Amino acid sequence: MGKDVIEKVLVALDGSVGSIKALYMGVKLAKSLGSELKYVYIAPMNDIYQYDLVGEAQFEETLKSFKEEGRNLRELLSERGKRALEIANTSIKESGVVAEEIVRIGNNSEEIVKAAREIGTDIIIIGVNLPNPAFKNSTAQEVVESSPCSVLVVAPTWSTFISK
Repeated sequence: MGKDVIEKVLVALDGSVGSIKALYMGVKLAKSLGSELKYVYIAPMNDIYQYDLVGEAQFEETLKSFKEEGRNLRELLSERGKRALEIANTSIKESGVVAEEIVRIGNNSEEIVKAAREIGTDIIIIGVNLPNPAFKNSTAQEVVESSPCSVLVVAPTWSTFISK
């Protein structure tokens, strides 16, 4: 039998309206349960600053040196990625919830599931942007199908507010 308590909440963030709604839901849940909150931004290769200019081999070398130096991958993000994280940080700070930012590079669904496994997440919260009941071919569908834990999919119509 599984755990009865939600101790670790992971929110998938990509900067879309749906993911911001998921973040608000994650903040509300973590605050009400006293849970640990982490949010993960997965940067696709085309969202990485200058990836298209330097090519794959040079980029792999840059990633390797970043990891060796213990630097944050956030420094490599494009303006879109940085803006998504700024919105998240501001919203979380205003709520009073303590949270940890995780930045990864790669396939959205694979990296979300991998992060959930690594940190022992009890629930993943992910937003969707279109009213598509089947979530066909979506990141949300892929996460639900391969997740090691429960997944809460936030509807695009959910109201976004944070009660302090």
